[in-house]
Parts: sequence; structure tokens; C-alpha cells
Amino acid sequence: MPGKIIGIDIDSHSVTAVTAEGGLRGISVKGCSSISINGDDDLGTALRRLSEDIELKADTYITTIPCERVSFRNLKIPFKAVKKIKQTLNFAVENMIPFPVEDVLVDFTIPYQGDNSEILAALVSRSYISEYLAELKQDAGIDPEILDIRVVPIASLLLRREGIPDNGLILELGSKNGTMILYMNRRITLIRQLYLSGVLDRSDKSPHKNNYSAKDENIDPIIEALCLNIKNTLHSFENECNRKVNPERIFVTGQGSNYPDMEILIEKCISMPVERIDIAKDMKVTMSDNAALSWDPTIMNGALALVYRDSKRGQGFNYRKDEFEVQKGYFRSKKIFQKAAIFLVVILSLLAADFGVDYYTQKKRYIELDHRLKELFRKEFPGVKTIVDPVHQIKAKINELKKSSISLPDISDKRKVLDLLRDISVTIPESLNLRVTRMLIDPETVQIKGETDTFNTVDIIKKGLENSEYFSSVNISSANLDRSEKVVKFELKLQRVR
Repeated sequence: MPGKIIGIDIDSHSVTAVTAEGGLRGISVKGCSSISINGDDDLGTALRRLSEDIELKADTYITTIPCERVSFRNLKIPFKAVKKIKQTLNFAVENMIPFPVEDVLVDFTIPYQGDNSEILAALVSRSYISEYLAELKQDAGIDPEILDIRVVPIASLLLRREGIPDNGLILELGSKNGTMILYMNRRITLIRQLYLSGVLDRSDKSPHKNNYSAKDENIDPIIEALCLNIKNTLHSFENECNRKVNPERIFVTGQGSNYPDMEILIEKCISMPVERIDIAKDMKVTMSDNAALSWDPTIMNGALALVYRDSKRGQGFNYRKDEFEVQKGYFRSKKIFQKAAIFLVVILSLLAADFGVDYYTQKKRYIELDHRLKELFRKEFPGVKTIVDPVHQIKAKINELKKSSISLPDISDKRKVLDLLRDISVTIPESLNLRVTRMLIDPETVQIKGETDTFNTVDIIKKGLENSEYFSSVNISSANLDRSEKVVKFELKLQRVR
């Protein structure tokens, strides 16, 4: 995306933002900040505090909603076409939720697309989306172009990276809860919220410092319970979808992953290699000095992933749809208008120069063609001495020739072609399903080729033409079904009366 972009990653406990500028050389991060939501603070208060750290004015905003506000459902729909899936999805989830389907906004991804497609549906309350967007607009003047679900942008971006296994787990760990995303064949397949049995945050110790012991008895049981929850979730999903679920690697991010030896603890519990996510490193992001000082990938991966979020559907979600769809104008900002105006002036200047050159060339060509046309006219119509408008005069001569040829040779003046055509039209009933593809008229015969629905219709056409005074005999030269076996192609030969 060109211009200034702000990705704002929002959950129940914090608001994190990354400001960046996109250009021909890629994306450059200009600032980043994260604000905690504590006590009686609301989203508006957090956004106002955030605006004190970084400027929240941008050309494009992309935000998220917390996972705990979303209800995820895995289901199968007997359609492959995305259009049909959209048409039937609400009916499919209606019996799976304890409230009217009209009250929720449903978006989806397709882990497997086939005759019996697997769907991952994500349901959010319409009233919540309405209040959420109103709060963003009122408190910070933010009107997001895309409204995705937390952690999903991280997963979508990670799945574009080369070298990762086709099946894996993505864990985002907060201080009190987490989110698990299972992907299979590089498609997001399952999303579940994970609740921790304890708190991975200590107010007396900074989560940015490695001063926790992997042997801390207050941490190990929490990680052990977390890993058990993950195993149970995978086992349940495996039984539900009736296929083997075999992730090959775990990717972790989030504030909770800051604890030392976290990878070792999870790997020990689940017997699977664990890797930390660092989007800035993966995407080789350039940063300003101020942004580099504040950067913490575990906290800011989500906001940075939003900056790279593709505006197309991809594997993400977007709740700016239906009544919440973004109302786009021709120009979304003064800056864009100025760029467009400069671009337009350059284009118009080039067009004007091209028009001048083209006008001279066309004028020269016109004079040449006019001279050749007059020579051709004198050759074909030597009796005409005065040439004023050769095109108009040629058309008049052609019309005279057409009129003189209406009566065919060796035919009585009463047997004109127009009369013949009228007789054929009157003789054949209008109710018949008939399409004439070719008609050849000469002084002796009339040949008609056409298409109709049945062989019986061909016989009716033949009998009707036999009653005409213009023809002495009518024969069916051919009548065959075409390859689709729905259309009869036929040919009639009519002998004209002399």
C-alpha cells in the first residue's frame, strides 16, 4: 500500500500500533508503541494515550478485534464455488449458535475447497462491530479499511514465508490467555482461544528482561497446563474431522513468550520444535532510530503484520462488509488528491504533445486518401464529371444498383424477391421454434438452412411451403441432430415456379 499506513492491534488488555510508510522500495517503520488497558480504562482512553506517543494520522488504517469477541465454527458445506458457500453459510451456522443468525456478522476462510468444502467460520455480534467502529471513529478519528481478528494477520504473513513446514501451530501468549492457530497444508484450519491457569506477568518484574528462571515453580505448572490444553484441543479436532492432525513445528509470539526458556518448556511438554516469530526480521524491515529503540517483536508482531496485510481476501477475515462496508470516495485524502492532480497534469501534457503530432499525420493521410478516392470514383463512374462528395455519391450509386436488382432475371416483374420472402414468412407458422442460418435465392431454386427443435417441426415447415404458389416442389435435403442432441439442423431445397 502506498502512503502512510497504521496497523493497530487491539485486545482486551492492550493497544499496540505501528506506523509505516509504503513506497516503491517497500515498507519503512517510522514509529511504534504499546499501551496497556488497566482498571477502568476503556479503548478510547488507551487510544488517546497512544496518540501521545505516536501520531495516529494516516492514509490507511488496519485494525483487529480481540479473539474472545469471536465465535469460531468448523463445518462442511457441499459446494466448491465460493459464491454458493456465501449464499448458504448463514443457514449452515444457524443451528450451531444460541442466538438469531441475523444478529451476527459471519466471515470465513476455506481450509479445503472441493465438492465437500471445509469451512472455518468466524461469527461476531453486529452490535459489537457497530459500537467498536463508532468508538474508533469518535475517540481517535480512525476509520479502518480492514477489520481483522487478532493473531490471524500474523499467521497469514507467516504462511507466505518460504521454508516453514506445511503443517504447524501458531501460539500467541498473553499474560492471562492465548490464541492457538492450527494450519494444515498452509491453510488456516482451526482457531481457538486458550485460557491460562495462572498469570504469566509479574508487576514487580519487567517482561522485557530475562530475569525469570525456567525452573520457577509458579511458571512451569502454567506452561504444563497450557500444553495439555493444546493437546486436548488437537485431539478433539482430530476426532471431529476424522483425519490425522500432525503439526511439525510450533511458532510462538506474544508477551508471555518473553520468559526465558519458554521454547524449551513447550518443546519438552509437546515434543515438537518451537520457534519464535519475528516479522521485522523475516520481512527485513527498515526502521527509524526511534522505532528501533521501542521495538519488541513479541508485543508488536501483530501490528506490523497488519501493515503488511493484503487488502485482498487471502486467508484473513474482514468485517468491513454489509452495512459496515467502507464508503470509498474518489480521493481519500488531500495528499492523494495532490498526487493524482500532478499525475493527471503529466498525462494531459503527454496527450497534448501526442495529439499535435497525430493531427499533422492524420491530416496528411486524409489528403492522400481523398485524392485516391476521387481517382477510384472517376475510374468506376466515368460518366460523372462533377465530384463534390465522393463518399456520398458512391453510396447513391450503390443504392441505385440495389434497387435495379430487386427483380431477378428471367422472372416476371410480379415475382420479386421481397414478395418471395414475404410468402415464405407467411407460410411458416410464427409459433414454430425456427432459426434460419442461411438462405440462397437464384432464378431456379431457393435453398434454406436452419435450426429447429424437432424433426416434426421440419416436416411442418416443409408441408407449409408446399402450399405456396411460388414453389413447384419442396424437398428436405438433410436433417440431423447437432452434437448437443438438442438442436436439429436441416436444409430445404425449394424449386421455384417458372
